[in-house]
Amino acid sequence: MSLLAADVEANRASVGLGAGRGQRLQFLLSVRGTATVLVRLAHAAWGLGGPGRVAALGLKQLNHLLTGADVAPDAVVGPGLRLFHPTGVVIGPGVRIGGGCTIQSGVVVGGTGGPVRGVNGAPTVGSDVHLGSGAKVLGQVTIADGVSVGANAVVIRSVEEPGALAVGVPARVVPGPDRAPAR
Repeated sequence: MSLLAADVEANRASVGLGAGRGQRLQFLLSVRGTATVLVRLAHAAWGLGGPGRVAALGLKQLNHLLTGADVAPDAVVGPGLRLFHPTGVVIGPGVRIGGGCTIQSGVVVGGTGGPVRGVNGAPTVGSDVHLGSGAKVLGQVTIADGVSVGANAVVIRSVEEPGALAVGVPARVVPGPDRAPAR
């Protein structure tokens, strides 16, 4: 439950809600709160193994039905998850996401698809990463800490520079507002 507590705090702080119980309840009853709670419950159930895995898959489906977020119960997601507008978010099996990440609507993070699960690898996303609306992070790539992936960017190669801004199809690192031009 410490992961969920960190998620609630990160979301509360990011939207300027107060620290009172009513403010936390407001978050938990929102679509982003519902999606986050169901992600954490599914992951906890998955960790129990056996019948817990069946429950985890049911919770995953419930999340998809209620909020539009499709998050594999075996994906590893660090504390402080912010699922802004979770509709269309897909996080595939085997994905690893660090703490403090913000994921906008329509984001896909997963393998490139293959006949056997895990053959094409899954992405590893660092901490404090922002994935803009419609961004795709595909295959066995790594996104460094603090990276921002722009809206509709398609990352198919690792972005290894911490704090980088990746945009385009395929994504490339570009200078940010307070960065020198990339070489």
